[in-house]
Amino acid sequence: MSWLDRARGAYVRSPKFLRQGLRPLMGLVPAKLKFGRTYLRERERVARAEADPKFAAEAQLAALRALFAKAQAGSPFYRDLIARTFGAEFNADVLELADLSKMPIFDKVALRSAGKDALAVPLSDVDWGETSGSNAETPFGFYLDKDRSTREMAYVYDVWSRIGFSENDARVCLRGFALDPNGRKIHDWDPALREMRLSVYPLTEQDAAQYLDLIDARGLQYIYGYPSAIELFCRQMRVLGRTPKRPIKGIMPISEPIFDHQRSFIIQTLGNPQFSCFYGLSEKVLFAAEVAGAPGVYEFNPIYGLAELVDEAGDPVTEFGKEGRLIGTGFLSTGMPFIRYETGDYARLVQLPNASNGQRMQVCDLTPRRKPNYLVTDEGTRVVTTDLTPEDPRFFAGISEFQFYQDTPGDVVIRYVTTGEGGPEDAARMAADLTRTSQNRLRFRPQPVSQIVSGRSGKRAFIDQRLDIGRY
Repeated sequence: MSWLDRARGAYVRSPKFLRQGLRPLMGLVPAKLKFGRTYLRERERVARAEADPKFAAEAQLAALRALFAKAQAGSPFYRDLIARTFGAEFNADVLELADLSKMPIFDKVALRSAGKDALAVPLSDVDWGETSGSNAETPFGFYLDKDRSTREMAYVYDVWSRIGFSENDARVCLRGFALDPNGRKIHDWDPALREMRLSVYPLTEQDAAQYLDLIDARGLQYIYGYPSAIELFCRQMRVLGRTPKRPIKGIMPISEPIFDHQRSFIIQTLGNPQFSCFYGLSEKVLFAAEVAGAPGVYEFNPIYGLAELVDEAGDPVTEFGKEGRLIGTGFLSTGMPFIRYETGDYARLVQLPNASNGQRMQVCDLTPRRKPNYLVTDEGTRVVTTDLTPEDPRFFAGISEFQFYQDTPGDVVIRYVTTGEGGPEDAARMAADLTRTSQNRLRFRPQPVSQIVSGRSGKRAFIDQRLDIGRY
C-alpha cells in the first residue's frame, strides 16, 4: 500500500483545520496520481468482472476463501467460531459458497460484544469507524482498513462513469447538516476533492439563489448528495423560477433511498438529467448499483462482497418478488471481518446469483434501516434530517431508542426509551442539543414511552411525520 493510497482517505477524515491547510497542495495533484495505483488496479478488476462472469464468480470465491483464512489466522472471535462450525482442521482453501450458510448470522450486538477479538490484524493497521444512530439503535463502532477509501472509490467512480462523470470533473455536494456549528457558513469550495459543498440546512429560498450563483460561476453540471436535499433544492428552484445556466448532466444520490416521486420531480425541474444510484454501507460490506433502464432495481457487485437475502427464519429467499433481510459478507475491508453480517436492511428478490451471471444478485424495493424524511419549521421550511443526529455516542448516552413525531410545524416530539442507567435528564439534554443544532427553528420536546411502535413488517420509522409534507 503506497502513501498515496492512504493519503486521500486520511485527507477526508482529517480535522477541518488540517484539511484547510492541505487543500491548495492537494488541489494541484493530478487526478490519476491523487487516486493512486490501488484505485487504478481496482478499477481494472471491476471492469473485468463486469465483462467476464466467469472471472467475477472465481474472484468472489477466492475472496471468500481469503477472508476466512485471514479471520481464522488473526481473529480470536472468528477462529473459535470457525472451529465450532467446521471443525478444528478447517482449511479455507476448500471452502465453497454453499458452506457460508453454515455460519451463524451476526448483528451489531454480537460484534460489539466481541470487541477487539473480532480484529484479524493489529489495531495499528485499521481506523475506527462508526454508523450514525437512529430510532432503533445507538451508533455502532467498528474498524476499517486504512486504504479502504481509495479502493471503494473505484466502485463508486465505476457507477458514476456510466453517466459521464470522471475523476477530473467537479461536482455540487449537498450533504452535511451544516458547515459550521453556528450556521454562518453555508458553502465551501474544496479544490482537493473538486467539490462545491452546500449546506442542506436551512436551504431557504435565499440560500438556493446563492447556491445557483455559485454553480453558475463554476459551470458545475453534476449534483451529488442526499435525495431529500436535492429534491428540496429543486423545490426552491421552482419558487425562484430558475435553474443552473448550464444543464445538469447527472444526479448522484447517496446515503438515502431515492423515491419515485423525488426522481420524477428532479427530472421535471432539471430537464431529465441521468441518475447514477448505488447502495452501500458504512461498514463497507456490500455495494450495489442501480441497473441501467430499470429504476429501483439494484445489482450487487460480487467482488466487493457477497450478498444474501434470507427470510425471518434465516432461510434463503428463492421466490422472486419475496422480501427478505439483507445479509453481507464483505471483501473490501477485512481487517475486521464482517461475515454474514445483519445489515438491518430489506429488499425483494429480482434475480438469484449464479455462475452464469457472475454471482450478481438483483433486488428491488431496497429499504434501509433508517428511512429519511423531513421535519417542518414554523415558517413551513422543510428540514433535511439525514445528518441531524451526530455520530458521537455521547449524544445517545442514556437513550436506548428514540423516534421523532411531528404534527405541528416547528414542534417535534422525541419519543424515547431509556437504558437501565438513563433518565429524563438524558432526553432533556438530547432535546436541547437538537434545538441548538437546528438554530432554534425547531423545538424538540422529550416524551417517554414504553416502546417505539413498529409497523406490520416490524420496521420502525425514524420520523413519524403526520403533516401533509406536500404542502411545505
